[in-house]
Amino acid sequence: MSRAACPLPVGPVESSEGLIPTSGRAHLALMFRLETFGGLALVDGAGADVGGQHRRLALLAVLAAAGPRGVTRDKVVAYLWPESPAENARHALEQLIYALRRQVDVALFLGTDPLHLNPRVIASDLAKFEAALELGDLSGAVALYRGPFLDGFYLGDAGEFERWVESERARLAERFAAALERLGRRAAEEGDRVAAVETWRKAVALDPLSSRAMLGLMTALAAAGERAVAIRHGRAYEALVRHELGAEPAKAVSTLLRRLASQTGG
Repeated sequence: MSRAACPLPVGPVESSEGLIPTSGRAHLALMFRLETFGGLALVDGAGADVGGQHRRLALLAVLAAAGPRGVTRDKVVAYLWPESPAENARHALEQLIYALRRQVDVALFLGTDPLHLNPRVIASDLAKFEAALELGDLSGAVALYRGPFLDGFYLGDAGEFERWVESERARLAERFAAALERLGRRAAEEGDRVAAVETWRKAVALDPLSSRAMLGLMTALAAAGERAVAIRHGRAYEALVRHELGAEPAKAVSTLLRRLASQTGG
């Protein structure tokens, strides 16, 4: 993180109206936001990075992913201190919770076991992404996905946490890909050829070996009058599949490629 953490004061806060107790200053505090796509960062309501020790951020990410159901303390301990004696790990969790309450807000957590994040104190791009998908707001969800979940973030001594991250990263990437495919098909149905091409390009960039994504892009390009470009993409896809997977490309892609080539005389 580029900016050092600045713990909030635990005593009264000075304002133009005098001293205000810390516990009564919620209306003055900016909503914090946890950004999990493309990295992991905690920012304040003005968008400034407030920093944070890695394990603190890891705890926030685990709780953000859990949403309203929360996470039990035992599971948090298993994720973050898998090699520590149980008593030491529980104590470390208490210290972590205390430190985060000082850094962010005393009301950061809801419940005791399981633990939840208080949505009135902290929001997350992950929660917004999931909510947008549930509401059918595909464009909103796609706009929130700025990169792989917790990309480049590691806890070197927490293998269980790393396995959880990999699982969540794959799950969220799959949901993102599905949203892109639906958006691409919708744009094509509505006759928005530019949007269809742009959306399918994102799908291919996410997974260059996906035959569905490549079929979508080639079809969108052909519909937009870019058959030569569609052919180039199809041939590049075939070469990539043979090189990376040692297998033959998807039949549907090869069939479309031959049809487009015959139509252009290429």
